[in-house]
Amino acid sequence: MNRSLRPLLGILPLVAALAGCGRPFILATPPGFVDMGTRYGDSEYRAATADGVVIGVRAFDNDPKGELPFWARTLELRMRDAGGYALLDKRDVTARGGLTGVAMRFGHDEAKTPYLYTVALFVTDKKIYLVEAGGTKAEVMKQEAQIDWAIKNLAPK
Repeated sequence: MNRSLRPLLGILPLVAALAGCGRPFILATPPGFVDMGTRYGDSEYRAATADGVVIGVRAFDNDPKGELPFWARTLELRMRDAGGYALLDKRDVTARGGLTGVAMRFGHDEAKTPYLYTVALFVTDKKIYLVEAGGTKAEVMKQEAQIDWAIKNLAPK
């Protein structure tokens, strides 16, 4: 497995337990991506392009209870310290229904290939929602509009 895509498969254990059965969110598959179905469980979402860009969505219980600034800083430190990623930029984002969050873009070079990883974090009183996207820098840049579209179209249930 490509080491650079490990964050999409679980490098972010921000909290201990995933939400219960079924997806606690609604997300439409962006144009150019294929929904990977339930192979990652019915509480997660994964979609991919033919060129290897992956979008994933997960929801966790907000336990221990924390607010967006706490979880954003935790995520940033985890990516840097455990994943070797450098924070490239950070911006405010809004999902459907007016839910506000923060999106962070991280970079990491493997051999001579640069990779990008974007994660949008939304926190409610009960849930933490992560929208993650990653792949080679060249391919992620081509899919930037679709990644932004996925973030904007997240709808917590």
